[in-house]
Amino acid sequence: MADRRDELKETAAQCLALAHATTDARTRAALLTMAQKLNNQASQRVHDYEAAQREFNDRQMLPQPTVQQKIQAKKDG
Repeated sequence: MADRRDELKETAAQCLALAHATTDARTRAALLTMAQKLNNQASQRVHDYEAAQREFNDRQMLPQPTVQQKIQAKKDG
């Protein structure tokens, strides 16, 4: 996960460097747009992972029925 994120950020940095070096306004705009999209994608992946991890952890913290409660539920249902 971190490797892919680092790769996206590195490619975005390369786009920024190329944008800085070019004299063509259209090329600069395209490279800046590409850099922004790559950076957003790297950030989004982190957000998605953290959200999934938080959801998993929240489920683990929910109160679990005890054995006695499970037995009683079987008797009742």
